[in-house]
Amino acid sequence: MKKVFFIISCLICSLTTNAQASYGDLFFVDYNVKINVSTEKDSVFLFVILTSASQKMTDTPKLLLRLMDDTIVSLDGKLLSSSSKTDGAYMAESVAMAVTHFITEAKFPISREQVECIGKGIKKLRLNTSPKFHEKAWRRDKIGKVLFAKYKESSGNSFEDDF
Repeated sequence: MKKVFFIISCLICSLTTNAQASYGDLFFVDYNVKINVSTEKDSVFLFVILTSASQKMTDTPKLLLRLMDDTIVSLDGKLLSSSSKTDGAYMAESVAMAVTHFITEAKFPISREQVECIGKGIKKLRLNTSPKFHEKAWRRDKIGKVLFAKYKESSGNSFEDDF
C-alpha cells in the first residue's frame, strides 16, 4: 500500500510543479497572501490565497503586477473557493468578540513569457478584493525573483530525472 501511495505521489508531482512566495502578517492579524506558480502539463497558473480579517476576493478576480521596469502584467482569474473561519474570541469590555477571517483562493492563467517578465522583479501588486482593493508595494523586489527562481527550479524537474 505504501508503494502504491508513493508511486501515485510521484506521478502527481511529475504532472504538477509549483513554487511559492508569501507576504503579510504571520498570524493573520490583518492579512496574509500566498502566491504559487504551478505548471500543469503545458499550462502555467498563479494560485493566490488571501487570508484576511476584512477583505475577500471578488467573484471575478483580477491581479495587476507592476514590474521593476514599470511594465504592467494584468491577469484575469477564476475564483476557486471562498470561506470564513472563526478562530475563537477575545474579550473587549466584558463582551466576547469572535475572531473571524476570510480565506479566498483564485487561479490566474499566466503565459511563460509573463513568468519570464516576473523575473525582473515585482514592485507593486493589486488584487481585486471587496470592499476595497488589496494593494502592496515594495521598494525592492520581495516576491518576483523568488517566484521566478523557484519556478525555474521546479519546471526543470521531472519524474524520470536522476532515476
